[in-house]
Amino acid sequence: MPSPNTITVSQLARLIGTPDAPVVIDVRVEENFVDDPYLVPSSFRHPFDQIADLVGKLSGRKTVIVCHRGLKLSEGAAAVLRSSGVSAENLEGGMVAWREASLPSIPSEKIPSRNSLGQSVWVTRHRPKIDRIACPWLIRRFVDPAA
Repeated sequence: MPSPNTITVSQLARLIGTPDAPVVIDVRVEENFVDDPYLVPSSFRHPFDQIADLVGKLSGRKTVIVCHRGLKLSEGAAAVLRSSGVSAENLEGGMVAWREASLPSIPSEKIPSRNSLGQSVWVTRHRPKIDRIACPWLIRRFVDPAA
């Protein structure tokens, strides 16, 4: 049974892509990320030791913190956010459990770099056809909420 401040892989998988989806933050150290350069859909990377910088942006939003095994880094980062009034949980088992559950992951090299506002820029056709209309929705919902 998970602790009150933990969310399971299956619980998070059911929430991703819904209007109630939490903000997912990957705080893995660089060595672990290089070994597995994939992200949980809709997540973004942020240094664990600078997690307090996000308090203003996360105020009033549910947050899930992901690290390699769901232990020290994510628990500590979630605790820092909770102490500042942010609703934060850590992912039980971390990225290792996510991969073992064979859930979808986004290759980090496929996500474009961010502009000065922290947004990624995606280009679609000037005059989109019907099949292109869902692209912005799909990108914001599953790939990069800050697009």
